[in-house]
Amino acid sequence: MIVHVHEDASITLDDADTFTAFSVRAPGRSSAEAAAAFGMDAQARDEDHLWISIARLRALGRTHGSLTWQTGCDGMLGYAKSKGWVDEEQRLVRAHIER
Repeated sequence: MIVHVHEDASITLDDADTFTAFSVRAPGRSSAEAAAAFGMDAQARDEDHLWISIARLRALGRTHGSLTWQTGCDGMLGYAKSKGWVDEEQRLVRAHIER
C-alpha cells in the first residue's frame, strides 16, 4: 500500500490491496514537507519515515472500503503494532518514505 503525496499536495492511496508493504511516496519532498500535506494527520519524526494518522489511512481507504479491504488493513496494522511501528497513544502508524 502506498500513500501518494502528489505535486499539488493532494493525497491518494495507490496499490491499496497490497497489505504486505506500506510506504509514502513523496517525490522531491522532505519528510517535513510530506507531513505538511497531511495537516494534523501526520508527523515527521526523522527523514526516512512519516507517522500517519490511522484514521486518515482508513479514510483514504474508504474508496476501497469493502470488508476485504478493512480486514486486510486491520491485519497490516496488527503486524505494524507487533513491530513497534504503531504509536497507540497518538493513533499513528509509521511508513517508510519513498522519494
